[in-house]
Amino acid sequence: MDPISAATHFNPYDVHYPRLRARGGLTFDATLGLWVASSATAVAAVLNHPACRVRPLHEPVPRAIVRRPAGQLFARLMRMNDGPRHRCPRAAIEAGLGQLVASDLMPTLANWRPALVAPLRAADLRRWQFALPVALVAGLLGVPTEQREDLARRTGEWVACFSPLSNESQLLAADQATQHLSAQLQAVLAAPEHSPLLSDILRRSGDLDPQDLLANLVGLLAQTHDACAGLIGNSLIALLADPALCQHLRQTPAALAPWLLQRQRLDPPVQNTRRFVAEPCTLNGIELQAGDCVLVLLAAANHDPALAAVTGAAATPPDFSFGAGVHRCPGQGLAQNIVGALLQALLRTSDLSRLPLRWCYQPSVNGRIPLFEDSLEAGQ
Repeated sequence: MDPISAATHFNPYDVHYPRLRARGGLTFDATLGLWVASSATAVAAVLNHPACRVRPLHEPVPRAIVRRPAGQLFARLMRMNDGPRHRCPRAAIEAGLGQLVASDLMPTLANWRPALVAPLRAADLRRWQFALPVALVAGLLGVPTEQREDLARRTGEWVACFSPLSNESQLLAADQATQHLSAQLQAVLAAPEHSPLLSDILRRSGDLDPQDLLANLVGLLAQTHDACAGLIGNSLIALLADPALCQHLRQTPAALAPWLLQRQRLDPPVQNTRRFVAEPCTLNGIELQAGDCVLVLLAAANHDPALAAVTGAAATPPDFSFGAGVHRCPGQGLAQNIVGALLQALLRTSDLSRLPLRWCYQPSVNGRIPLFEDSLEAGQ
């Protein structure tokens, strides 16, 4: 196991991540050719340093998609940019997302079309895991009911281009999805009336380039896709293994939110991210040079005994699952709300422990997203 393959290992937490932290928190991996930040102190230092950028200066768009439609959209995403192209879309979108953190999504789920029913097999569960979170956000943006789940499917096709593991077939599907998603959201923007969320975003967008706004609405769907799929999936693994826990959370709905926060910290959907050093700097007492790459092990930092002391009052509970600093994901609270609502609905409609499932992790260099399949008997 190395720091990258650890993301999809069945348990990197007990041995591998502690071993990396014990080496000093920020160390150079000669095999991978990059620095590895594994302690809470080192991760915080990297994520908060202005010299550490989200893309290498010489490659703002991955080579595999640089001249493709998917790459043109990628180039406008705030999560993949620093400076004004990060700050301006974030200023337009972040406040509206924050207002939805405490919104009650259960009435929306109760009236969903097509109706939500208890999952009986893996395919049913995949709808809850991959389609419904994105469809919920699409609905909040004002996408018509009959288009939401198809838009979620297209979003899944688009996010595949983010991975260096994507093949040519997936890249072609991502290009087609780019065009479909852009057209659908452009139609929503052009509609005579807008949803409360989209109205708020438009009110705050000011002189933001319309194409940057459009791209970042698509980006909002993309971030919802992987983060929620991973958080739901990792939560389901814990619930499937513990019928008593399912019963407790079903009988005590108020316990679900704090349990989900703990699950997010202990088994986060995004295990690592990367930062690229734009100019010489000192991090965690070590001098780094322009062009250096740092693999930031968010999951390892989440298990660091020093986590609470490092994050302090800025994070309650302390957690790096959604990043830190200026690039901390603005949708963390909404993601928690969406996943919490879906898990609450699942617990009400289904005895999860009786679902005959097995699972593995989706191939990835940074995400931890379980893929469930049918099995003759429940198990791992």
